[in-house]
Amino acid sequence: MTGEERKLTWLAGFSHFITHGYMTLLPAALVVITAEHSISFMDIGIIANIGYFLYGLGSFPAGYLSDKLGSKRMLTVGVFGMAISSILVGFSRSMTGFAITYALLGTFASIHHPAGLSLIARRVELNKGKALGIHGVMGNAGLFLTPLIAGLGIMYFQSWRAAYVIYGVAGLFFGIILYFSRVEQEKDLCWREVLALPGQIFKAESSRLSAQTKLMPLRYKNSEQGQAAGQTDQSTQDKVNILPVSLLLLYAGSILSGFIFRGSLTFFPALLKQEVHFITSHDEPVVIAGYVTSAVLSMGLIGSWFGGYINDKIKRPELFPLNIFAIVAPALYLLSHFTDSWLLATACVFSLVYYAWQPSHNYLIAKYTRKASHGMGFGINFFLIFGVGSIATTIGGYVADDYGVDYFYMIMAFVAIAALLAGFGVWMVRHHSIRFAWRVVKDSN
Repeated sequence: MTGEERKLTWLAGFSHFITHGYMTLLPAALVVITAEHSISFMDIGIIANIGYFLYGLGSFPAGYLSDKLGSKRMLTVGVFGMAISSILVGFSRSMTGFAITYALLGTFASIHHPAGLSLIARRVELNKGKALGIHGVMGNAGLFLTPLIAGLGIMYFQSWRAAYVIYGVAGLFFGIILYFSRVEQEKDLCWREVLALPGQIFKAESSRLSAQTKLMPLRYKNSEQGQAAGQTDQSTQDKVNILPVSLLLLYAGSILSGFIFRGSLTFFPALLKQEVHFITSHDEPVVIAGYVTSAVLSMGLIGSWFGGYINDKIKRPELFPLNIFAIVAPALYLLSHFTDSWLLATACVFSLVYYAWQPSHNYLIAKYTRKASHGMGFGINFFLIFGVGSIATTIGGYVADDYGVDYFYMIMAFVAIAALLAGFGVWMVRHHSIRFAWRVVKDSN
């Protein structure tokens, strides 16, 4: 990578770090929050589900705006928005206030993935897989360090709120650094220009649609008119859209893996607190569960780096996710049955292998989408991962209340088998595409 590519990779990586940090604070403090407000896992699961759904849903407009306004601009907006929202969560005094501010946090967090990944996909030419691997490693660092920070906040400040305020202040500092960093071919954030751009985009889209409008009668009375219509149809062939079938199956895998990602991450501390004896018997079980969760998730650093590195080396990157889920499925099943040291060992294996999936998956999304549409392609992807996949928190909360957290991990094992089948489908239909064209036709009669 060039120096410029390395700089933008690390800027996107730190944004990934803090984004996953914000969205992992809730699982880390889940038990304390439910105890403070006397609510069930189901109740907090619904609140989390709303925040995570917006975390995914916002990826649609974030991806579109990243294509139109610029990835760095959107990344900067997201970082400042997350920082302010996190501070508001920390100062909320009721569950209603918590739910509203957490929804706001999820909305701003949704900006990172389409903006950050499109920035890398567009601007890094050599070693794109390595850049995506660094991005994944930084996100995973946010995942495993956050429970540790939350645990320290609970221990020293006797409140889960401290972690949200600490992360918010850190986000403001990083936002300032990002704001003043210059990236080649990327526009810097200027609020006056950004506020004026929606009107410009609307005018540009209206002009584009007008230019594509074809005047075509419904019926033709002679062969010359028919021939003319044939020429018109032929002229539109250049505008045919091509949708790889593999991309559709990749998106199906996004939903399934998003369910596993959000479900496993949300309930890891609760599982450890329930099934590991030395954590259960400790005077500060929530804090120790946070520390152990950090240690387990730290194994994902290796997996994230390897997942990005391997894609620059192998000839058939579509096959790599098959190997991942062939290990993840039995690991999740065993997590639902093991306790103590065997559970911890299996959790480490799961974290090591599973977190290689995301950089590998991102590599394939970039491969099967056009460069000009990377932002929207990643936007759809992360809506499915974080938005649709967020239903895992509600389902997991219901299952944890009625059957125990361990039973939910067995359900995720079967979801992993479905993800394995989707990955196999990506390989089988990699040479197939759907072709279609959109035309606005005006009747001259």
